[in-house]
Amino acid sequence: MWSLTGEGNFNWRFILPFDYLLAEQKIVLKKKESIFSWDETEVKLPAKLTLQVWDADHISADDFLGSFSEELTRFPRGAKSMERCDLITPDMPTVNLFKQKRIKGWWPFLQENRTMMAGKVEAEIELLTAEEAEQRPVGEGRNSPEPLDKPNRPDTSFIWFLNPLKSMNYLFCKRFKKVFIRLAVFIMVTLLVVLLVYNIPRYAAKRIVGA
Repeated sequence: MWSLTGEGNFNWRFILPFDYLLAEQKIVLKKKESIFSWDETEVKLPAKLTLQVWDADHISADDFLGSFSEELTRFPRGAKSMERCDLITPDMPTVNLFKQKRIKGWWPFLQENRTMMAGKVEAEIELLTAEEAEQRPVGEGRNSPEPLDKPNRPDTSFIWFLNPLKSMNYLFCKRFKKVFIRLAVFIMVTLLVVLLVYNIPRYAAKRIVGA
């Protein structure tokens, strides 16, 4: 993504198949207790969706930025716009996604302390039965069938060392535009004052001698 502002546009589809027990409202996972086990053990967990954002570093370890985790049976309604998106509170209205099936909006990502917002994400979530998924197949990412459009990424998404002029323009011209304007005005006013102070004695002397 290479974004300098922290804004990212992916337009990416994730397909997450799972087994759900409606009577217990639990997700069933089958896994082996160890690599030496022959049989798989069933584990029942709350039907919870967890999304995380990481900053992928090529040299050092990836940095955790924030996460969003809520149960699908009591899923908070997303905000209609990024500006209205705020921290989730206990009195916020929720929906059961197993009944509503589909929801779209903006949700907050929280830092590790779970009390401060780390960012916001716009997402669309849809639950399908196995039969419905077979009848309406879709591809992961932006692939077919039902491909997604490419994201409309901002102008600040680029590899900075391949675009040094663009990087300088963003880092200095756009971010410090007001500072540069004020500095230029200050320098011009200072020069005018200096020239005025420098020329006043000469002008006064000429008036005195009548030159």
